[in-house]
Amino acid sequence: MDIKLVISQMVELFLILALGYIAAKKKVVGPKFGTQLSNFILSITLPCMMLASVATMPEDTDNNNVLMMFVIAILFYVVMPFIAYFIARILLVKKEDRHMYMYMTIWSNVGFMGFPVIASIFGEGAIFYATIFNLIFNVSNFTLGIMLMSKEGRKALDFKKFLSPGIVSSIAAVIMFSIHLKLPALLNDTLKTVGDTTTPLAMVVIGIALSGITVRSVFTEFRLYPYVIIKQILLPLMAWAILKNVIVNPYLLGIVIVIIAMPVATSSVLFANRYENNVALATKGVFLTTLASVVTIPMISFLLM
Repeated sequence: MDIKLVISQMVELFLILALGYIAAKKKVVGPKFGTQLSNFILSITLPCMMLASVATMPEDTDNNNVLMMFVIAILFYVVMPFIAYFIARILLVKKEDRHMYMYMTIWSNVGFMGFPVIASIFGEGAIFYATIFNLIFNVSNFTLGIMLMSKEGRKALDFKKFLSPGIVSSIAAVIMFSIHLKLPALLNDTLKTVGDTTTPLAMVVIGIALSGITVRSVFTEFRLYPYVIIKQILLPLMAWAILKNVIVNPYLLGIVIVIIAMPVATSSVLFANRYENNVALATKGVFLTTLASVVTIPMISFLLM
């Protein structure tokens, strides 16, 4: 494990975020660009990234480990809403922001930031297992996530919205993996090229959103400080204490714990933009947890060495 490489990866993401911030401040992009780019990522680049990851899965993967990752991921997204609600209540979050805090707690940055960080810690082969976790992430994100973010709640889950590009690509990815479907090389390369733009574009969106609020207000959202400690230190440590008795493979255990330790998903800002939720709070949450992850992820990674 190269801790310097992990830190370097996170600094790189912050530099891209800064470009989005500067572009918005200098009026290089208009006020609607962030929302339009959010829709583009959710509808085009993120589905491409997911399909490309599944399409390039290695054939010699241990099926028991694959099944274990599916089970852990499913259980995680079944249990986390209850834990997230409890955290929001003990932090005395205002009722109107309770769903936002729940969203930020349930969905961490698995795809945008998790993939490159996990690869730098465990090697390129670990991306395969992170992809499995990401599949369940997307199924839950485009169902329960929409319900939490949308003011319409369950009414937002009509048939048309349920069959969003995110959920369709999630289902397609599961089917592709199950039947070992291989796409033509040209199509795989195209999906990967488009999908690879997801991470930088997402960080640009965060930078643009950050430009709309004062930097001082980011650091005066005091409720986020104990939240960071709970989400990025206590939760991973609790998960490690429990799962080390369940997952016998230390390699698989390490991947799961690092995924849990990831900062708030950038999709919180993307969804907040799309569903007209509290974009400022989502942006502050992503920024502070990502900033903290420069310290917390190497700390958690060191524990797993």
